[in-house]
Amino acid sequence: MTPLATIPLNHARRTRPGARQPPQRTRRARLSAAGPARFAISEPERRSIPAEPRGFTPLIDARAASELLGVPYTWLLAQARERRIPHHRLGHYVRFNPDDLRDWLNETRAMPHDAHQHACRGRL
Repeated sequence: MTPLATIPLNHARRTRPGARQPPQRTRRARLSAAGPARFAISEPERRSIPAEPRGFTPLIDARAASELLGVPYTWLLAQARERRIPHHRLGHYVRFNPDDLRDWLNETRAMPHDAHQHACRGRL
C-alpha cells in the first residue's frame, strides 16, 4: 500500500508575497462573537405602529382592483394613466384603494333618466 500524499495545513492560506493578510481571530474571539447572544431572546423592538388601527386600507394592484370592478386590468391601468379613476402612483407601481374605488363607483353611477316624470307631463 502506498502512502497518501498530504497537503500542508497552511496551503489554503497561502497568498502571493506581500499581500495583506486578514487578522487572525482567536478561538475565544470566535466563540464570543457567535456565543450566547445568538441563543438569547431579544426584547421586541419599539415600533411606531399605533395600538389602535386608524382605518388604513391596504392598497391593491391593478389585477386585484380589476377583479373587484369586473373589468380588464389593462382598461383600469389606461383609466389611471388618463387620470379618470382614483389611484396612487408609487414610483412605477400603480395601486388602488378599494375605498376610493367604492366612492368613485357611487359618484359615477348612471341613474335612470327621469322617464316617469316625462311620461306624466305628457299625459297631464
